[in-house]
Amino acid sequence: MELKGICEIVQKLYIYADETKKIHYSTQKNHTHELCDEIRDVILDFVDEFAEQMFGIYGKPSFNDFVSFNEIKVDGTDDLNKLCENCINLISLFYKENKNNEKLSGIISLMDDFKGKLNKMQFLSTFDKITNN
Repeated sequence: MELKGICEIVQKLYIYADETKKIHYSTQKNHTHELCDEIRDVILDFVDEFAEQMFGIYGKPSFNDFVSFNEIKVDGTDDLNKLCENCINLISLFYKENKNNEKLSGIISLMDDFKGKLNKMQFLSTFDKITNN
């Protein structure tokens, strides 16, 4: 994967983290309100560690390797379940292409942990459909 592709993944994950705040502020459900912050923290922790490790292996990007956030397209949603799915889908292609790359085994392990946490968050987000709290 080239550096610009890594930068795009990083930027999209930051946008998804920001999307959780939009949901956080607009929801009427306390469960969703709290879950948004937890999901945001999981995304931000992952994206920072992912970026640091990837840039450590592939070299630091230049400022121009990143595009304007206005140019990044993500599937915006007010559904936390879908947001988690979008994050998982975003890293899945990279994961699939590199899961057997020994050089990236630490990053693959990091991705496994991230996907596991987001799968749990997806499950917890379904509680909104059965409760009014």
